[in-house]
Amino acid sequence: MSGKVETAGVSRVVRWGILGCGDVAEKKGGPALYQTPGSELVAVMRRDRAKAEAFARRHGARRSYDRVEDLLADADVDAVYVATPPHVHCEQTIACARAGKHVLVEKPMALNGAECDRMIAACREAGVHLHVAYYRRFWPKFVEAKRLLAEGAVGQVLGARLQMAAMSGAGGWRTDPAVAGGDHFVDVGSHRLDILLHLLGDVAAEEEAKGFVANLVGHHAAENDVALALRMASGVLVSGAFHFRTQPARDVLEVYGTDGTLALAPFDGDTLTLRHDPNQQNGHVAEYRFPNPSPTHGPLVEALVRVYHGSDEPHVTGEEGAKVTRIMDAVLATCPR
Repeated sequence: MSGKVETAGVSRVVRWGILGCGDVAEKKGGPALYQTPGSELVAVMRRDRAKAEAFARRHGARRSYDRVEDLLADADVDAVYVATPPHVHCEQTIACARAGKHVLVEKPMALNGAECDRMIAACREAGVHLHVAYYRRFWPKFVEAKRLLAEGAVGQVLGARLQMAAMSGAGGWRTDPAVAGGDHFVDVGSHRLDILLHLLGDVAAEEEAKGFVANLVGHHAAENDVALALRMASGVLVSGAFHFRTQPARDVLEVYGTDGTLALAPFDGDTLTLRHDPNQQNGHVAEYRFPNPSPTHGPLVEALVRVYHGSDEPHVTGEEGAKVTRIMDAVLATCPR
């Protein structure tokens, strides 16, 4: 949800509940909720009660539940981190909104753009915040990349390229389109698309997102190989290639301009490289190093606490998260599986 939301219950410390105590909540999102000043983990929920109780003990939560409705009935919970698989994001976000809880939902936001619309509408109607966990926007490396581009470090931006190659194991819910919405392109590729939008602005229109999709080695129903092309509203042209049954690994975002190139290679590494040549003669290379935050969601939660306390600073609202899902819808629909 966009804009400032005035609600009770977050004047002191933002009190969190978690739906879904799996690996992402264990290692990334969960620790940020209680390690961030002004933020506290109160309750957790997992269908396996014993695992929910064990998670609560490890992370210092006061209470654990095995039903969604019980956590949402907890009056001490101000906001809910939805860390379940994507196929239940929509229904659980709507339930959180109806219970008067703010929502931070994991990426991808939902299975498709239509579900995103329902989530946004429910949170708007309830007067609660909806944000999506595209946490890399808040990492120092990507903050610096946005600053450099805004200051014209590469001149006029003309194009960009995304490339991701990895050897990902087959199987699991992430390769079931009914649960994940796709394969690893939807899971990890969504982060790269969000940063692309963050740095370069929106696509011109949904019909300006096109792609080819294949599963060249089989093993499961979802895509292994994706090639895409985007035209941004600014006119910038973007190409992307994602392959998840290959090696060696490669994970790159490059932005090309009239005066230089900005490279995030590897994307999740700590290095940002600027190749700057305004005169086409005496160029230079500058490397910037930024250690990745730990826990990974820490800077995102810090920003959320400020938003919940009244700041109107930019954040990854539901509307922003839906933009990524709509691009993936368009790319995957171009070549039905």
